[in-house]
Amino acid sequence: MAMKLVTAEEMRRIDAVTIQERNITGLELMERAGEAVAETILAEYQPRCAGIVTGKGNNAGDGLVAARILAQNQVRVRVIMLIESQNLSDAGRANFERLPEGVEILDRHSVPLMASAFEECDVIVDAILGTGATGPVRGAFGEAIAVMNSLETPVVAIDIPSGLDPDTGLAEGSCVIADLTVTMGLPKRGLVLGQGPEFCGEVVVADIGFPEDLLQNPELKLHAIDESDVSDALPTRPFDGHKGTFGSLLVIAGQDGMSGAAYLTTASALRSGCGMVYAAFPSEVSHVLAGWLVEAVKIPIPGGGGRYLTHDSWDSFEPYLGKADAIALGPGIGTRPETARLVDELVCLDIPMVLDADALNCLGTRIDYLSKRPAPTVLTPHPGEMGRLLGISADEVQERRIETALKLAQDARVVVVLKGSRSIVAAPDGRAFVNSTGNNGMAKGGSGDVLTGLIGGLLAQGCSALSAACAGVFLHGLAGDLAREESGARGMTAGDILRHMPEALKMHE
Repeated sequence: MAMKLVTAEEMRRIDAVTIQERNITGLELMERAGEAVAETILAEYQPRCAGIVTGKGNNAGDGLVAARILAQNQVRVRVIMLIESQNLSDAGRANFERLPEGVEILDRHSVPLMASAFEECDVIVDAILGTGATGPVRGAFGEAIAVMNSLETPVVAIDIPSGLDPDTGLAEGSCVIADLTVTMGLPKRGLVLGQGPEFCGEVVVADIGFPEDLLQNPELKLHAIDESDVSDALPTRPFDGHKGTFGSLLVIAGQDGMSGAAYLTTASALRSGCGMVYAAFPSEVSHVLAGWLVEAVKIPIPGGGGRYLTHDSWDSFEPYLGKADAIALGPGIGTRPETARLVDELVCLDIPMVLDADALNCLGTRIDYLSKRPAPTVLTPHPGEMGRLLGISADEVQERRIETALKLAQDARVVVVLKGSRSIVAAPDGRAFVNSTGNNGMAKGGSGDVLTGLIGGLLAQGCSALSAACAGVFLHGLAGDLAREESGARGMTAGDILRHMPEALKMHE
């Protein structure tokens, strides 16, 4: 089951209901949070000495609990408190008073001396701000963060790195660069969105006793795609299966000069586990790729002088439409009026379909055209294509990625994959999913074509539109991560992603 992601306000509501209606006190929650932090530190770092920097609110209280438990486990602990103990919350002050004598306490005036104060520490704990802070971090808090970031000592953040917006994942000013973040109950959106992954390091989700029904509230609509979701989504492969068992995909792609898009989409579909792949290209493109795509059934399409698709190409498609369990349409087909007319006709078919690139550009802003489709549909726009569909700029799309993807999904009644760093999958029912795989080496021409072929192949094998989209983006990103490990982000290509696709799939069999 995909893990839900929450805003700071959603987590505050869960916290409030737990305390006010479920008879679990704030002091108990703080104790469990601090214990989770301490246990994680003991397991990961086996420290002899630990430094803890506390600020205000419950985050400081969690840090003080962790300090006590670490000290009880024979760890030397030194705490720099950026505000006086009398200004802590009631629960925080209670835990300050419970600190054992061996814990050394320094005040905010020690921040300039932090480097020497923490010189012997094996780990530093960020217990400064948590999810309650907004805006740039200033004053002693900002100074402490700057010193922490300058040290080579591993940093563990409590709930979220101080300075990181818990909802957007953006850092307006100073922000802790953590090696590990222990977050309570549910991951905060900011840990996976925006700059979050750069600042949070490894994320550990700690169960501190929030009631399960609150954590699984269906009103919490944002999720993180994880390994189990992918394994559950991939179709089973019966021992006695044959090529007809595993579905047939019709790829419609390419124009003169864009044979690469046609190749990558088709080759990815062939790698997806799909039983049969029919590849319909303009005849000139088909001739170019004949020796490269030997496993696919090539369908040379006349029209446009064999260089691009036109409405006159329809008769060449028709014999294969009845054989196709799904269609992948759009990469590299161009946006000529004759091609756009063909796209309009194909979109009306009652066949599951993934639409990408020029298929989306041909549709323009006619979202109503998509909403009338009778079969499952996945759109895979990048921000520019998304902007054209909605009549807004790419910058506006990027500023509100989740909300924009959901608007298109709900207005057009389709599943939307908004590509980019941490791709967003949005469903018509208001749910959205954030992908956790992938890297900036994938920001190369052709990467999206590989994704289209993979999602199309999964649709053909019987996956729902949502499952195909979620599994597709995760596996695509995972193949990209494997490619980066081998070739590095700068030197890898879309072809490298394709080459590592079988390994990514094998990891989820």
